[in-house]
Amino acid sequence: MEKVLSITSRLKDRKRKEQVEEYRDRFEAIQRILQCSACQYKCAMCNRHIDRPDPSDTPPSLPTEFSLCESCRSEFEAFIEASQEGTAEPDVFWHNAEWIELWTCWINYQRSINNFRNSFEFNKLNE
Repeated sequence: MEKVLSITSRLKDRKRKEQVEEYRDRFEAIQRILQCSACQYKCAMCNRHIDRPDPSDTPPSLPTEFSLCESCRSEFEAFIEASQEGTAEPDVFWHNAEWIELWTCWINYQRSINNFRNSFEFNKLNE
């Protein structure tokens, strides 16, 4: 019985391949989004080109899972401080409730992209 092939799994594989071919342009758009969002040579927030820091340099003041330029990293650090303390820097006028919401939504977006990238279904597409 071990040598009997499952027709249902073969039909599912064929249907998945047909869907990939039918929606090839959509699939390629998703691939570009996922690939570009993981690029280590551009800032994940503002898309500015960044040079990867030398690992022998001093480590950043706050480790992060995102590649950020110096400016965005300082804003991110200010956001983390504001989130932990519950208040933003009073001397920076744009650090308001909407600014905190912007960073919160952006982090959730980045994590959602990463979750999708690691999903079983997406990984099946790349086989």
